[in-house]
Order: sequence, then C-alpha cells, then structure tokens
Amino acid sequence: MNRQQLILAGRVGDQEVRFELSEGKHVLGRAADCDVVLPESSVSRRHAELEYASGRVRVRDLGSHNGTQVNGATCEGWRDVGPGDQLTLGRATFALGGNLDSQALMTIVGDRQSAGVAITWQEATGRDSGTRQTARRAGKRAELFTVLAEAGSLLVTPGTPEELFEPILDLVDAAVMPERALIALLDERTGEPQVRASRVRGGGQAPNLMLSRTVINRVLGERVSFLIEDAQQDIAFQAQMSIVSQGVRTAIAAPLFDNENVIGLLYADSADSHDRYTTDELKAFTLLANCVAVALTHARYHTMEAEKQRLEGELGAARRIMSTLLPDRAPAIAGWELVPHLVSCTEVGGDLYDVFALPDGRVMVVVGDVAGKGLGAALLVSSLLPLLRGLSGPCSDPAMLVERLDAVLFPVTEPVRYATLFVGVLDPATGQLEYVNAGHNPPYLVRAGGAIEILAPTGMPVALVGEGTWTARSLTLDPGDLLALFTDGIPEAWNEAEDEYGDARLLQVLKDTRERGADSVRDAVLADLTEFVGDASASDDVTLVLVRRLP
Repeated sequence: MNRQQLILAGRVGDQEVRFELSEGKHVLGRAADCDVVLPESSVSRRHAELEYASGRVRVRDLGSHNGTQVNGATCEGWRDVGPGDQLTLGRATFALGGNLDSQALMTIVGDRQSAGVAITWQEATGRDSGTRQTARRAGKRAELFTVLAEAGSLLVTPGTPEELFEPILDLVDAAVMPERALIALLDERTGEPQVRASRVRGGGQAPNLMLSRTVINRVLGERVSFLIEDAQQDIAFQAQMSIVSQGVRTAIAAPLFDNENVIGLLYADSADSHDRYTTDELKAFTLLANCVAVALTHARYHTMEAEKQRLEGELGAARRIMSTLLPDRAPAIAGWELVPHLVSCTEVGGDLYDVFALPDGRVMVVVGDVAGKGLGAALLVSSLLPLLRGLSGPCSDPAMLVERLDAVLFPVTEPVRYATLFVGVLDPATGQLEYVNAGHNPPYLVRAGGAIEILAPTGMPVALVGEGTWTARSLTLDPGDLLALFTDGIPEAWNEAEDEYGDARLLQVLKDTRERGADSVRDAVLADLTEFVGDASASDDVTLVLVRRLP
C-alpha cells in the first residue's frame, strides 16, 4: 500500500468491500460516475464527499436522503475523521484506516460483537483445574514446547525493550508461522496500545491492521486471548468486517501480562486457507506472550536502572565540579564578618556564591542561581565563576563586569540556561557597596536600628537575551548593619502542608537577630527554616551569604 493511500474497509449490502484512496477529493454514492461507487439502495446517487489532504481526512454529506453518520453522529458540514472512525452512509458502513501516520500500524474500530475462540489467561496457563484436564488430554505440539523453552532465554537477555523486539518476533515466527505479527505496548500517556514492532513474511512494510474494540478491550482489560480460526467462514465473525476485508483467514491475539500488569498485546495472523490456528496454539501463544511480557518488563527495569546510574554518575560529577569551585570560607577582613553558606538539595542545583579580595583591597561578593539542575547547571556555574574572577581583574565596575560576562556567556549558552546574579564590590574602609542585581532575589539590608532596605533588581538575568543593560547602584553599610544575600531556596521552601516559608518570615528572623554575630544570624535563619519545613523534602538549594559591619 502506498504511504499516501487511505483505506475504507466495510460492508455494502451483503458484500465486504475495501477501497484504497489516494490524496484528493472523492465522491461516494450510487451513481456510476462517483469516485467510490456503492451499489446499495439506501445510498443516494451522490451521497457524501471525502477529502484526504496532507494527512488530514474529513467528510461531509451532500444532501443525501438517509444522511451520513460518523461514529453514529449525524454529519453536518465538514467533519474531521481519523483511523478507527466508522462512517455510515445509509446501510453501508465503513471503518477508516490506512497509513495516515507512518507509525500507526494498528487501528481500533468499534463493532457489534466479538467472535472466535476466547480463553482466559488462567485457562491458558493451566491454573484452572478443569482446563488442566483438557490441556492434558489435548497436549501441545512438541515444537511449541521448544519455542516456549527458548522464550525463557529472553529473561536473561540484557538490553532495552527495543532490543528484544526482533528476538520476540523470531519466536512468534517459530511458534505460529504468521504472515504478519506485531507487538503493541500500552502508551503510558493515553493508555492505548501502540505498535512498537512488526514483521511481514517476505519483508516489507506492515499494512495498517484494523482490530475490533471489543477484542482489544477484552485482551487488555480481562486478560483474554482470542483465536480466529477462519474469519472468512465464521458467520459469527461477520461483524468484524475490518478483519475480513483485509483478507485475514486466521489470527491470534494474547495479552502481554507480566504477572502483575497487562503491558500490551501480541498479535499474529495469516491469510493461508490451508493453515488454521488451533486452540493448542492459542494456549502456547498465550504462554509465549506471558514470557515476552515478563522479559520486556525486566528489560524496562534494567534500562531504568541503567539510566538511574547514569544520572547518579552525572550528578556526582556535578557535585565534584561545584565543590572545587565554591570557596570554603570568606577572606578575613578587619572590622567585618563575611559568612557564606550553601546546602545542596538531593539534586545538584545551580546556586553559587563567591567572596574574594580584589587587587585594590576591595572585596567582591557574588550570589547567583543558574536555571535548572544537574550537570548542565553545574557546567554553567563552572564557566561563570572563573569568568567573574578573571574579568574582575581589569574591570571591577559591577555594571561593566556583568555586561562583559553576558557578552561572553550568551553566545555559548543554550536558551534554557541563564543566571540571576548579585554582584557587589565592597570597600571595607568606607563601607561603600557598589552593586548590580541582575534579576536576582532582592537582598535585604537590615540597619542597626532595625530599618529594612531592599536591593531591587537593576537589570535582567545574565545570558538570557543578549545585549542587556545593567545599572550599578551604591549604598553604605554603617557599623552594626547586616546585609543578607540569598537564593530562592529559602523564601520558596515548602512544608508538608505546602505553605511557603516566605520573605516576611526571613525578614523577621534577620531583624530579631541583627545584633548578634553573623555566624549566630546564619544559625538562627537555618534553624527557623528547618523547623518550618519539617519532614518535607528539599526541592532546591539553600544559599545564604551574610555581610556584617562590626559595631
């Protein structure tokens, strides 16, 4: 079937019909000049028009006597339709299918009844006493036992689920010699089965398979396996027009049950009129599907564990990077207390700080937060901190420094990565602080008398848009004043009741402890934060840098 073709499979009168339509507009009706001729008295001469273009399919009624329905609803004007939808024109009914999506190899269609032989998983595995007697009487063919024995090797085969698909299809070939076989797994988002692997005897692209909604629901929901011994002859199976019109003679479907959950289904069919699947093969196929499901689940867990180990290795590397970059302590400055503190959450975050002396005797104080977590954030921190130190030598003006930093980082930083920064240059002799706040949490200046000043942003984050502008501002720290720099991990910390710690609570602790030493203030803030959070897990880094001028 051409990739651009659309399939209409259905019933007109007592006949099963199948039409393959290319892109374009197609008129459906009883008249001989229609694109799709439907010789049925309940169909008008020009009954409906179907348009197929750019992967989109829609239909409209052309004023027919009996109307056009889509899934039982009357069609008024153009109506979008897709794989699995049912079209009704008078007494003519069709299931829509085809290779509209290159990934779609299976379409689920509604039906009036299910047919064929159905057995439960317990019956197939011999867990029902009556079935055990039947199974012992009937037995299984020796080659089926051989295939089931080989299926056990899947349980110890390393690899991803995708790497097991071909060996699984090999086993299906050996077990039932199908013309077509497929593996469909449940999509975690939609809960619908999605074809993950397929095989056609002789090679080539597997055509779109249309399966009954009733069969699918029973296989997935009730762990029932289905056998269609002869779809062309089974009168009870005439409702399954989508299967019959595709030339399928015999078919098997079994749940992929991993002993805990159904994760999908295994399907095989054949058009060979000389070879019909039997109940013994259905039971063996069900057991094979069970082994396959267990193997796929083991492979999935193995893949998840490997990914977990990879991420843990990545996080370990990120932690090592951060530990080598962040200073253990601030320089000792006469008349001043400088106390930095950073605690990472379980993931490696992007918090950073630095406190270092400039050649002219002033002190640079930096606090920042890189967007994101993990190795990506750590790598940006590993670029940002050395750049800050390097650029601060020839240029200690905060605004110019941040501008140059942005010019270097923006072209080489991915769009989701940027940094909020507070960069301050302190003159210990005068207490003057010249600073730039590049989109960071506003620091709090707590005056000795208890007054609060908030150092609002003076520009946008670094490496966010490029060509930003930053304004430097200045203030003076007098004896007894306390400057608190922090990241959002403090005010945005949550407790188990999902309440936020908040800026007001942080400010109150700073005011209440402003006359203490900086170490004591830090301990008070962290103790209050810990009490508030309780047993709730930390979701972000906690960074606090205190700058206090001694009285």
